[in-house]
Amino acid sequence: MSRKTRDDDELRNASRHLFYEVFMFQSVARALGTGVFGKSPLSNALLESFTIHARALLEFFYAQNPREDDVVAEDYLNGLGEWTDILGDMPPILEDVRRRVGKEVAHLTYARSSVTKNEKLWPFGEIAQAFEVVLERFLHAVPEHRLAPVSDVPDNHDAEPEEVQKDNNAETN
Repeated sequence: MSRKTRDDDELRNASRHLFYEVFMFQSVARALGTGVFGKSPLSNALLESFTIHARALLEFFYAQNPREDDVVAEDYLNGLGEWTDILGDMPPILEDVRRRVGKEVAHLTYARSSVTKNEKLWPFGEIAQAFEVVLERFLHAVPEHRLAPVSDVPDNHDAEPEEVQKDNNAETN
């Protein structure tokens, strides 16, 4: 079944959310990569954020049975060729991320109990690099007019840029 064709305005608007996901994923990957949070609830929360943003990006770039209202990379290439041909196969490290997020983070599973200490490690840098390659392929293939300027993307996905500005300038007591 073919997907509904989205107009350029819909795609530009949706790309703001895509760029937010990329921004958050990259930011959290860098933060976790520093190791400064050690083993702590904050580190766990950052890991969960990292994996949820990774999962959102996987579902965007490598959609499997997307719902009608899901934003997927294929939507941006309407009439420009097959996204799967441009994208190529999913790198093994991203296949591992998809599996691990489902089994170790997003769902409570029996498989969690069998994960060893070494298997619990997440190679943040390698995962981020794999996504960077995919993102570059996407940005190279998509016509610029279908994407919002990255400067339009707020770092708070629910706020308009002016609201983020106000929040950043808020006084504290």
